[in-house]
Amino acid sequence: MARTRAAVRGRDQELTALRTALAPDGGRLIVLTGPAGIGRTALLDRVARLLAADGARVLPLRLGTGPDGGGDPYALAALVRAVRERFEQLQESGLSEALSAVAQLRDARGRERGGWTPAVVAALDGLFETVGRRERVALLVDDAHAVAEPAPVLSAARRAGCLVVATCEEGAERGPGLAELLTDADRVMTIGPLADDVALSLVRRAAGARLDESVVTALRTSLGPLLGNPGTVLGTLDALRRSGRLVTFEGRLCLSDPAEPVALPADHPLLRRASALGGTAVRLLGAVALLDGLDLDALPPLADILEADPVDCGRGLDLLIEAGVLTAGPDVRISCRCPALAATAAGRFRARRGTALHAALAERLLAGHRRSGGVDPVVLADHVARGGATVRLDDDTVRLLLTMGAAAEQEEPERATLWYSAALRRLPPTGPEHARTLCRLLLLVVRTGRYELLREPLTRYAEHGCAEESVDEIRLAAILLALHSGVPPAEHAVRELLDAPFPGRGPTAFSEWWFDRRLAPDPRRHPATDGDTLAGAGAGAGAGAGAGVGVDTQAGAEPRGWAEVTAEAGALAGDGAETPAGGKASVGGGAGDRAGAGARDGTAAGDGTRGGAGRSDLLSAALCGDVAACERVWRSSGGAAPSPELDRLRQAALVADMADVARLVIGADYRVPETGVLGAYHRVVRGYADADWTRAMSAVRELELSPAEDTLARHAARLLAVDMCAARGEFGQAARWLTAATRAPRLAVLRTWARVGLAARKGDDGQAVRVALLAGPRLRRAGLRTGLSILLSRALRIAVLGDDHEGAAELLAEIELLPHEHHVDAQESLLLARGLVHRDPECAREATDLIRERGDLPALMESCLAVARFAPDPRPWLREAHALATRCGAAALLERVREVTRERGVPAPRARGRRDALAVTEQRIIELIGEGLTNRQIALRLRLSEKTVENYLTRLFARTGCRSRVELAAASLTGRLARTPT
Repeated sequence: MARTRAAVRGRDQELTALRTALAPDGGRLIVLTGPAGIGRTALLDRVARLLAADGARVLPLRLGTGPDGGGDPYALAALVRAVRERFEQLQESGLSEALSAVAQLRDARGRERGGWTPAVVAALDGLFETVGRRERVALLVDDAHAVAEPAPVLSAARRAGCLVVATCEEGAERGPGLAELLTDADRVMTIGPLADDVALSLVRRAAGARLDESVVTALRTSLGPLLGNPGTVLGTLDALRRSGRLVTFEGRLCLSDPAEPVALPADHPLLRRASALGGTAVRLLGAVALLDGLDLDALPPLADILEADPVDCGRGLDLLIEAGVLTAGPDVRISCRCPALAATAAGRFRARRGTALHAALAERLLAGHRRSGGVDPVVLADHVARGGATVRLDDDTVRLLLTMGAAAEQEEPERATLWYSAALRRLPPTGPEHARTLCRLLLLVVRTGRYELLREPLTRYAEHGCAEESVDEIRLAAILLALHSGVPPAEHAVRELLDAPFPGRGPTAFSEWWFDRRLAPDPRRHPATDGDTLAGAGAGAGAGAGAGVGVDTQAGAEPRGWAEVTAEAGALAGDGAETPAGGKASVGGGAGDRAGAGARDGTAAGDGTRGGAGRSDLLSAALCGDVAACERVWRSSGGAAPSPELDRLRQAALVADMADVARLVIGADYRVPETGVLGAYHRVVRGYADADWTRAMSAVRELELSPAEDTLARHAARLLAVDMCAARGEFGQAARWLTAATRAPRLAVLRTWARVGLAARKGDDGQAVRVALLAGPRLRRAGLRTGLSILLSRALRIAVLGDDHEGAAELLAEIELLPHEHHVDAQESLLLARGLVHRDPECAREATDLIRERGDLPALMESCLAVARFAPDPRPWLREAHALATRCGAAALLERVREVTRERGVPAPRARGRRDALAVTEQRIIELIGEGLTNRQIALRLRLSEKTVENYLTRLFARTGCRSRVELAAASLTGRLARTPT
């Protein structure tokens, strides 16, 4: 990794200590140590500028960079070159003779390869005394570890009264010469890692463009403890750029495929250090990276695979740990220092893939287990599970996996998921044990988020079919995988399952709802319809017909849904695994909800929560946006209405937040994914509602750059992006997002909501109101009522802001036509509408309290602005609207705030507690500094003059004691600056 030069940032503590150490007169030797890339050279350059400013003569000495290589063990050649380069600046009498004496000794040392002699000592003493005769001289030596014996030259300079500051790499091989230098030093200072926020500010500055937050997150996750190393983080950014991983999208520098791992540069010092340890160490590093960690029990069989001596492998691991390349955890599990290092090392190990290496280890561990036992069963099961289909399993091993999986479900669900998945490979797909294990696997996948493990059972289903009673589980697995990956299955048989209709939702197919198209339009015979594939079920061709595509197998029957599968999971599994609450393991409607046997027929469980069929109907109704069905099922299964949970479900359905829908319906066992389509879209929704639009737009871009197809989630994210861009005054981008979004009926309300907002932000309030008045009745008649009250409420706020009293009255009439008795969001809209139309501040205040409780900050911002038009005291309303608009970066709304402020004749909004806390504009300026923006760019973003931004910064520096923009951003991120509550 090439040395990266950067300005010194975040090193105030080190510089203060150096100033103190450099203050005394006389000779001193100070050594700065730190790992490669930590910024030793940049800090030494900063010291050079400080000393030069104090009037000292600075003589820099770069070791290991000249043509001498290993032929200059005492750095004499480097010293002669450095003095010659600054000969005219030094201008001391006798300097030429003193330098010639050292040069002649250097030549003699080069020919004779002899040791240190008194003549060399005398010549060096003479040279340094001559150089420092009139003024103080500072010898600054970079990379002192690059020569074998640095101490004699540096000690000679100190004896002559020179100030000597040397750097050496921490972790470099320490011979006697380097050890002598550290022993002789007056002070040894270790340079530690930068704070994360300072390191990331370097990244933003080096990017040369506005950096998307996904890049920052990926670097933070992949580099881990190496993030604070400026050379590493900047080198990794440069490697991403050179490999084409960084692409410009919508004005931001983004990762082209966020799911792909970020790797260290191939020439990173840690990788060079591993290479220097020899071939065995390199192969061990690659194996640990491919295996995602190594248990010591697996070292003997790994040595056999690597064709190396076990003792040599053990010694190699010790050396890699000592070199800081590998780490050993408390459980003595060996891992790579960080994920980025593992990604590079795994890429170098081209002889095997990770699955193949796990399989080879599994075969050897199984052989040892069968011969004599003594193999840790957990280590064995892990490698068997990760080894894929090539691992040959006997019945005993399958039973071991099933038994261990059942025991680990509660305490180690991740492992249990892997073990059940491995056992499922060897179970006959038409047998009862397969059905029981598949049920368990589905439950655990929902808990752990390991949806990729469902791919293999689906492939086996397409090849071999399954028992009739397992078709619903297979279909559910296909739905879960498609939802979370955003990629249609490759197998035609699985595509047919996704083309089947939602339970109870008429002709609507999952594939049409999610992918906006049928996946398998050509009717073909399904493998599961053949009588010979249903062995064990006793079914012939007639009995199996239609089972494979998820249609009725009996008159009036419907495909089973998720909750029906989970409600009977305990009975199907048959192994008696208990939950902590004592019931069979299942997915409930919330924490502690464990459905019993009575849930199969849709009755409520004994604790009053929804039964299995109720959850299934509720999930499909919410996903399809069927508000009336949601409420019917909720009530019939014992749910209270109105209910905060039901309202949250309705809100999640409005914006197609499937992760939140699943969490509310399935319960606490569902893990909201952090990655994938649903994970990214959930961040869009939460970031939008929380007024964290930087985070939300980053997730929108992540969805666009992912390899997934256009799904309902991606289209919904585009519509939210329309609103965020329009509010920020980025109308061109908003229009492009709107064009890219589908016109599917499922998103008709959300699309109209976005169109209304875009028209208003562009200043055409009349058009916004007309669109809502035209679309509202049509949507209501079409039964698309989810979120309709929120759409109409937005239009009514716009009408009030535009003094369109007639339009506001018409919109109020439309809102009053909607059912309100059990809909908190509709009640909120009705209260706000009446308060705005009738100019009733108390009614409006009650409505805004409901909006605030719901957590929809953008709607609260618009509402406060509308109420400020007529409130007796508009100042608190304007203050809150201004704070939220600034927090969102909503330039168009900030302009509306200023208009209303001027219209009402009140002072411009100011943050409370101004002396003790940062004003909102100040907070926003600091945030934009953290993003790497210049003062001019900040001024354009906030619609201020550049001089105003400079004045803000001047006041901030005076008030906080910070001396630079970076220090100001760092102080804010670490919580050292007070913030205004919003």
